[in-house]
This record gives sequence, C-alpha cells and structure tokens, in this order.
Amino acid sequence: MMSSGSARVSAGAAAASERLRRADEPGRKGGKKAVLLSLLLPGAGEMSLGARGRATGFFIAEGAIWTHFVWFQVAGHLRKDNYIEQAQLHAGVGVSSADDTYWKLLGQYQTSQGTGPTAYEEALRREARDNFPSDPAAQDAYVAERLPSGDRAWAWSSADARASYRDTRESSRRAFDRSKYSIAAAIANRLLSAIDTQIVRGRSSETHSAREVPGIPLLLLADTAPDGSGRLYLTRSF
Repeated sequence: MMSSGSARVSAGAAAASERLRRADEPGRKGGKKAVLLSLLLPGAGEMSLGARGRATGFFIAEGAIWTHFVWFQVAGHLRKDNYIEQAQLHAGVGVSSADDTYWKLLGQYQTSQGTGPTAYEEALRREARDNFPSDPAAQDAYVAERLPSGDRAWAWSSADARASYRDTRESSRRAFDRSKYSIAAAIANRLLSAIDTQIVRGRSSETHSAREVPGIPLLLLADTAPDGSGRLYLTRSF
C-alpha cells in the first residue's frame, strides 16, 4: 500500500497537473482563433501566434494570387472591348451589350441572314425543318424568333476580319479562365495557412509544457515502486 507521505505527494502532483491543464486552456482558444484568422487572411493566424516569418510568406502568396486575378480580369475585359469593337467596325453590329451566345455566333457565321453554309439563317432553317418537318408555318416562326435582326444583324466584310475577331474573343475567354485559377489558389492558401497554424501552435505547446506555471514556485512529482519506496522530483520557477 502507498504510505501517507506518498499519498500526499501524489495528491500535490495531481493538483499541480490540474493547474497546468487549466493554464493551457487559453492556448487551445488561441489555436481556434488562429485558424479562423488564417481562413479570413492567410498569415494572420501565424502572426497572432508570433510566427512572423511564416506569416510573411503567406501574406506574399496572398498578394500574388490576387494580383494574378486582377491582371487577367482586366486583360479579359480589355480584349472583350476589342472584339466588340471589331464586330462593330467590320460586321456592322450596332450593339455593345449582348449575351455570350450572340458573340460566339458572330465568330461562327459570316452573315446572320441569307443562304449558304456560312449564313446563320440557313442553320436555323435546318433546325426548324428537323423540329417541324411537316409544318412550314412553325418553321418560319422558329426562324423568326431566333434570327438576329436590326442592330443585332451582321455581315463580315471578309473572312480574315472574322478570323481576327475569333482570335481576340478566344484570347479574352482564356484570360477570364486564368483569373478563375486564382480563386482555387486563394482557397488552397487559406487551408494551408490554417494547417500551418496548428503546426506552429504544436511547437509552441511543446515549449510551453517545459515551463513552470506562474503561481507554482515549487512543483513536486513522485513515483512509487512496488515495494513501497518512492522518489521525489523537485523543480523551482524563478
């Protein structure tokens, strides 16, 4: 059986351990706060834990990601303005705002009206015949409903002008697509920063566990052998 002295030592060690546990609770709360900060702004969590060097790396990465996003968004809009201007100058288009399907058709067909393989009207009539094979009136209504007219009608001045328009529009589309990669990179940067805060906090906790808790000038630890003998460990904080 354990002697009364050993029991008192063990009770004291248990009390000290409990005080150590309570002293570490702010660190757990700080860890949650660091994760939240990292999800809002990568590097902010590391900064809150005092890891300024690691925080700087995430800040730089975040800045580069959003610079990339803005760059390609601006490039995409400038090239879009360019291909719309080409359509107005070389295809007789009288509008500057329309959905993307309309601008795509402009590059696919040489003219909006007429017959022949390069006329959009001819493609519409083929679709109408397939949908309403025995109803000419329904075919005409189908074409009239979908055929651009007025300011939306077009006729390219040359095949080269249409090819140049297609190239510019494709370049604009690629720029917008590349800007979307920044969104995925921003999400990844936040997740990596959140994970990194836990690594930083883990190392900090290891250092913290080696320190004495304020308010405990002496800490006694004991172990007891099967024969009833025991050993005492005494540490002191200054």
